Amino acid sequence: MNDRTALILSFLFHPLLMPFYILLILFGSDISFSVLLPLQIKLIIMGTVLVTTLLFPLLILYIMLRMKIISSVYLPLREERIFPLITVAIFYYLTFYLVKDIYMPLNFQFFILGATLLAAVTLVVTFFYRISLHMVALGAVTGLFLVMVISSGGNTLFLLIGAILVSGLTGSSRLKLNTHQPSEVYSGWLMGAIVMCITSFLL
Repeated sequence: MNDRTALILSFLFHPLLMPFYILLILFGSDISFSVLLPLQIKLIIMGTVLVTTLLFPLLILYIMLRMKIISSVYLPLREERIFPLITVAIFYYLTFYLVKDIYMPLNFQFFILGATLLAAVTLVVTFFYRISLHMVALGAVTGLFLVMVISSGGNTLFLLIGAILVSGLTGSSRLKLNTHQPSEVYSGWLMGAIVMCITSFLL
C-alpha cells in the first residue's frame, strides 16, 4: 500500500462518514425499508442524518480550525480531540433524538446511540491515551454487524466480513501514514466493537 492509497482510505472511512454509510447499508439490505418506505421519506431521513452527523460537525471543526483550536480535521494531537469529541457526542445524540420515533431501521438507532456513548468513552480515554478514532468508528460498525449476524441467524454475514476487511485496510493505512502505533489501532477497534455490541444487546 502506498501513501496515496492510504490517504484515500483514511478519507473514505473517516469516522464522521460512518453513520451515513450505515444508514445507506441498512436501507439497502432491509427489504421492509428498501421497498416499502417511499423514496421521498428515505431522502428526508438521509438528508437529516447527513446534516446532523457530518455537515454540522464538519462546520464546527472548520470553525475550530480557523480559530486554531485544532491543527487538522484528522485531529493528530491528543489535546485537540476534546472539544471535537464533545461536539460529535452532542450531534449524535441529537440525531438519535430526531430519529427514534421515525419508522426506520432499529439497528441504526442502536448504532447512533452506541456511537454517542463511544464518543463519550473516547473523550475520557483521550485524557490518558491517543486512540485511533478511525478504528473506534470501524470497530463500532463491525460490532453492529456482528450483533446483526447473531440476531438474523447469519443472513447478514457478508456485512460483517466486509466490515472486517475494511477495518483491516483502514488500520493498515493509518499505520502506513505513521499516524498511529499498532496498539492505538488495535485498542481503538476493540473498544468500538465491544461498546457497540454491549449497547446493541442491552437495548
